Amino acid sequence: MARQEVILEIIYLALICPLLLVGVAWARPNRLKASFTILTLSALLVFFGTIRPVKWVLWGPDYSHRLYTEIFLNLLVAVLLAVYFAIRRRWIAAFAGFWLSLLWLYAGAVNSVV
Repeated sequence: MARQEVILEIIYLALICPLLLVGVAWARPNRLKASFTILTLSALLVFFGTIRPVKWVLWGPDYSHRLYTEIFLNLLVAVLLAVYFAIRRRWIAAFAGFWLSLLWLYAGAVNSVV
């Protein structure tokens, strides 16, 4: 297996991790439906951003204001939800929000360089 394939698999695993964590958080009783829905949609958005035509439709064209606005707003939402869930002591959802914010930072870095 080539080194590039291993790195690509690690990136996809990192993209799936917040979805799995949000799924576990959804299964818990006394869930916060609106907050979990927003976190789930943001995780799906970053995951489907790996498919180039879908990314272009959902995030916008490369180097556009819409692209960077989308990344920044989702980063802000992920950080705010991570803090909110940490305050509410929903640790799994807080970790998912933190992980998701790291993914949005990565998406911003990749889209500003490539």
